[in-house]
Amino acid sequence: MKNQNRTVRIVAFTLIVFSVAWIVIRFSANRGGGMDITPGHKYQITYEFEIRGEGDYWVKTYLPISTSRQSVEAVSSNGGARGTMSLNGENKLMRWAGEVFGVSTVHHSFSYQGRDIRFSIDSAVRYEPVFDPALLSELSATDNIQVNHPKIDRLAEELTQDEKSLLGRLRAMYDFVYQIPAIATSDLTDALTTLEQYEASCNGKSRLFVALCRNQHIPARLVGGLILDEGRKKTSHLWAEVYVEGLWVPMDALNGHFGSLPAHYLELYRGDEFLITRKGGVDFDYIYDIRKERINHYPRFAMLDLWSVIDEANIPADMLQMLLLLPLGAFLVSVCKNVVGIKTFGVFLPVLVSLALIQTGLVAGVILFSAIVAVVALFSFPLEKWGVQYTSKIALMLIAVVLTSLLGIRLLHQTQWLDASAPLFFPIIILTIVSERFAKKTEEEGVGMAMNLYGQTLLVTLFIYFILSSTVIQHFVMTFPESILTLAGLNLLLGKWIGLRLTEYHRFYQVTNA
Repeated sequence: MKNQNRTVRIVAFTLIVFSVAWIVIRFSANRGGGMDITPGHKYQITYEFEIRGEGDYWVKTYLPISTSRQSVEAVSSNGGARGTMSLNGENKLMRWAGEVFGVSTVHHSFSYQGRDIRFSIDSAVRYEPVFDPALLSELSATDNIQVNHPKIDRLAEELTQDEKSLLGRLRAMYDFVYQIPAIATSDLTDALTTLEQYEASCNGKSRLFVALCRNQHIPARLVGGLILDEGRKKTSHLWAEVYVEGLWVPMDALNGHFGSLPAHYLELYRGDEFLITRKGGVDFDYIYDIRKERINHYPRFAMLDLWSVIDEANIPADMLQMLLLLPLGAFLVSVCKNVVGIKTFGVFLPVLVSLALIQTGLVAGVILFSAIVAVVALFSFPLEKWGVQYTSKIALMLIAVVLTSLLGIRLLHQTQWLDASAPLFFPIIILTIVSERFAKKTEEEGVGMAMNLYGQTLLVTLFIYFILSSTVIQHFVMTFPESILTLAGLNLLLGKWIGLRLTEYHRFYQVTNA
C-alpha cells in the first residue's frame, strides 16, 4: 500500500510539474503576447469604389483613426484618382478626385484591431442637467434631431418623471427606443419620424435616443461606422454615445448594447454625417470587402493549438470550450464532495448545470432549474398515491418539465431576463436530466431528502458557475489545453485523500469533547 501511494504521488507530481513547465515555456517562447491570453481578431478592410461615365468626379468618405479602443494601420490606396486627406473636426476625411472615361476604380485598404468595452454607470449618480458651453453641439437640436419638438418633449417627460438617477433616466429612454420595431432601410430617418412611425433602422433609433437625451440636457452624439462581419457588404451602422462623468459611453439601441461595444464595431466618424458623399453626373457604386484573421498570442510550442483547429476545421469554439471546462468542473465537484463534504446529484451533473447557466444566464437558469425541481416534487405526490409505475411516472414528469420549460422561457423572455439569442437546447436537455435524477431520489428517499440534495447541488453548481463563467479561465484552458494534465495530477492526489471532510469536524469535535 505504501509503494502504491508513493507511485500515485510520483505520477501526480510528474503530471503537474510537466504541464506547468510546458505552459511556462510557451509564455517565454511567445513573448510578444505579453500576459494577454485572450485571442483577438484583426480585420483587413478594403473600400472598393467604382465610377462609370465621362467627366470629372470626386468621392469623399471618412477614414478611421486609432483610439484607446481601436487600432488602425497599414493604410494604402490605388486607382486612377488623386487622394487628399483632411480633418473635419474630430474626423478624418478622404477625398478622391479625377476624370473618368468609361470605368474608374479606387481601392483603399487598412487593417483594424479593436477590443470590447463595457462601462458600468453607478446607480448612485444623481441626474443633473448639463449646460456646459463646451458641449453645446451635443446638447443642441438639429434638422434630424428634433430635441425640442412637443412630441419629443412629452415622451422624455413621461419616461423620466419618476427617475432620480442618471442611470434610471438613461435606461428608461434606451429601453423605449430599443423595443421600437427594427426595419432594414437605407433611407435617412429623423428622430420625430421614428417616433411617429414607430419603426426604424439603426439611424432612426439612434437619432431618437440622442434627441431624448439632449431634451433632458444629457450630452449625446451619434457615431457612425461598420459592423465587421467577414464578407462583402454595403451596410454601415449608426449608434450613440452619452457623456457620463467625463466619458463617452456607447449605446446601440438596435443591437442591445447598453454601455458597451463589441470589438468588431469599427468607428469611422462622430456626428450626424454621411459616410460617403460624391459629385453627381456619373454612375457610382461601392462595396466594403472585409477579411477576418485570428490573432493567437501563443502559437509556438503548443501541444494542440485549438484556435487554429477552430479556424481551419470550422469547429464551434463554444463546443471545445465546454469540453475543456468539464474536467475543471468535475475537479471542483470532487473538492466539494471529498474535502468539504457536500453531497450532490452525481459528479458531472452540477458541472453540466453550471455550463447550462452560462448559456442561459444566471438568473434565468436558476429560475428554470428551481421551477423544474418544484414541478417534479409537486407531481410526485399524486403519481405515487395513484400507484403509477416508475417508468410511466418519469415520462409524465418529463411532460410536466417540458411544459414548465416552455412557460418559463416565455415569461423570462417577456421580462428580458433571458436573452433572445441564448441557445436553449443544451440547457433544457441538462435540466430535463436533473428532473429525472430528482424524481428518482424522491422515489427512493422521499421529497425531503431530495430537496436537501437539491439545495446542496445548487450551492455547488453556483460555486462552479462563478469559476467557469470567468472569461480569463475560459480563454486560459483554450489557449493552454496542456493545463488538463495539471487537473489529472490534482485528481490523483485528491483521490488518495483520507482526512476528515470540513463538514465532519464539527460532528467529531462534539464526540471527542463529550
